[in-house]
Amino acid sequence: MKNIVKLCFSAATGLVVFFTGCKVDSTSYYVALRRQSEGNMAEAKRLFLKTAKNGPSFVSRLCLEELTAFGNVKERLQACENLVNSFKDENSMMIAVRQYFDADEYAKIISLTNGLNLETADNSLIYLRLESLKRKTDSRFFDEIKTWFTTRAISADHYRLYCDSVKDGTLKSMADFLAIADFRTDVYTRNYKAAFQSFSEAREMLPMIPQIVSDMGKVCLYGSDAFYKNAVTFDSMAKQLAGRDSEYYAFFYAARLYEKDGNYFSYASKRYKSAMECAKKDEHYDNALWYLLNLELKRSTERGIECVKKYCSTWKNPSYFDDFFDTLTPIMLSEGRWDSFLSLYKALDGNATDEVVSKLAYIYGRLVQEKLAMPVLTDTHGSEDDAAFTRALTSGNEPYYKVMAIYRLGYAGETELDVLCNNKVEADYAIDTEAEEILLNYAAYGLPEKIYPFWQRLRRENKNIGYETGMKIARFLYECGENRNEFYPQSLRIAVKVVEKSNKPVDIEDLKLVYPRDYSWIISEKCKKYEIPEEIMYALVRSESYFASDAGSSAGAKGLAQLMSATAADVARRIKYGEYDLTKPEDNLEFGTWYIANLYSRLDHLWMPSFFAYNVGITPVRRWQKSAIIEFNNIKKLPDDIFLETIPYSETRQYGRKLASASAMYAWLYYNKTIGEAIGEIIK
Repeated sequence: MKNIVKLCFSAATGLVVFFTGCKVDSTSYYVALRRQSEGNMAEAKRLFLKTAKNGPSFVSRLCLEELTAFGNVKERLQACENLVNSFKDENSMMIAVRQYFDADEYAKIISLTNGLNLETADNSLIYLRLESLKRKTDSRFFDEIKTWFTTRAISADHYRLYCDSVKDGTLKSMADFLAIADFRTDVYTRNYKAAFQSFSEAREMLPMIPQIVSDMGKVCLYGSDAFYKNAVTFDSMAKQLAGRDSEYYAFFYAARLYEKDGNYFSYASKRYKSAMECAKKDEHYDNALWYLLNLELKRSTERGIECVKKYCSTWKNPSYFDDFFDTLTPIMLSEGRWDSFLSLYKALDGNATDEVVSKLAYIYGRLVQEKLAMPVLTDTHGSEDDAAFTRALTSGNEPYYKVMAIYRLGYAGETELDVLCNNKVEADYAIDTEAEEILLNYAAYGLPEKIYPFWQRLRRENKNIGYETGMKIARFLYECGENRNEFYPQSLRIAVKVVEKSNKPVDIEDLKLVYPRDYSWIISEKCKKYEIPEEIMYALVRSESYFASDAGSSAGAKGLAQLMSATAADVARRIKYGEYDLTKPEDNLEFGTWYIANLYSRLDHLWMPSFFAYNVGITPVRRWQKSAIIEFNNIKKLPDDIFLETIPYSETRQYGRKLASASAMYAWLYYNKTIGEAIGEIIK
């Protein structure tokens, strides 16, 4: 394995850890993992036990977790007891409870989980407690299942327990609860008509608590056509629930129902505002405001824009509204609201995400360049479009508008380098040094299979690692990928997240881990064969599959280039290819390279339309091109970057952005091109 000798620690020969000095009392943990992988379970167990007693806190915990899978049932259960006695939290409890449940130790589960908060604890943990209570015929089951079903959103665990308990007759004596459970599970399974019938017949039995009122709103929206009548019902509820947590849902669903009726937009607007006023949670305020913005946009574009300006300083989580602006932008362009882009991006600067402000600023700059928008006198140095492009350079984690602004401003050399490597640095970035040491030692001891799962765990537990550590483990996995391909996407995912949430600017060599050239020996050959730039194919594979050869989509696309079976069959016929397997990199990349090259030749040798066609097909792209020319007053050819913003599908717009920016980054990092040169080849 190339260069692995530089990165791995050989436990057998006792070499010093490469990455970081390892504490003596944690060494045995990594050696134990090696022994475990070699099948020497007795020695592994001995070393885990030793380190569990003497190791640092996190390492000790990992040892105790490993021991829960060792030995016979009695030994595993004792290990579980040791774990929960040492670490009294939900993660440890879940590991132990699963083992206890498999061993039919229901009394232990009940004892361990006494006092569990049914409103906040993990649903899977609550399920196992309630199932244990049921099997022990413990009367607490009835009160606790009622609390669990009435205070939380229904989950798969709720539904499973409900179905089993109805089937075995446990709930037959709980008529009132069954009415609630039947109603809520009908909502969960989207059986809205049946749920609406329950709502109509037994509304008085349903408690007016937040989750139930929310479910009532859903069934009135999707299980009945009497929108106005149901809206009036929720108006009445809002009066009854004044000052209670459920009041928000009553106003919110009254608004949704008035809006869906289609004749009472002003009523809906007022109810959304009332929901915002009584919202006790930030996410509720933002949710009602999001619907208000979309309602006002539906009434008129001008109303939508003015509503944004009025409320943008009040929303709680700016990123919650990013998709609204992805809807608004094509509408503004299709209606010729060129000059509105300036006032909108100025109003949003400091309130919306950098990604949104960057997009609006860039579009405004381009409209000025194309003489569609009128520049205004400002106190900024340089032209109005240059000022807008300069703002677009600060684009958060969205590289497309940063790359495009570099191109428009003509940056190159050191200026270009500074912009591309100075990512947004997180403030107050607390680093877990013990977690860092564990990750680095997984690499140092040659345990790549442990890195990604542990890194995912750290993210779930909101533990941060520093930039240097993140890039070291990403580089290690990248090297391992040359022999085991599954490490390629793991390396890329870690590198991307390190750059997105970092405590320092990115180094150019590390940036290559964010834009890697996995499968280079195949991609180079296929690009030469079909005469396309390598950066195009690397960008396509990165965007489609993150270099995961076994990637699949819900639509049925497969492999590195995410090809549909019908597309692959057509390509195979055209190029006279014999038997093939889309999960094999050689076959998949052959077909994917031919397909994008074919689209390029059919779309007048233009890359941006070819990207769109790869995502959605060539026929819609040609239709959009014709439509855009008409909408823009018969401009002979709409520039590709403005055309992108007019496409009606958000997914396709974002796909084009990803491929254009990634292609430019690959060209800049590996093929001795400036960003301007690369974009100039992609955007016409």
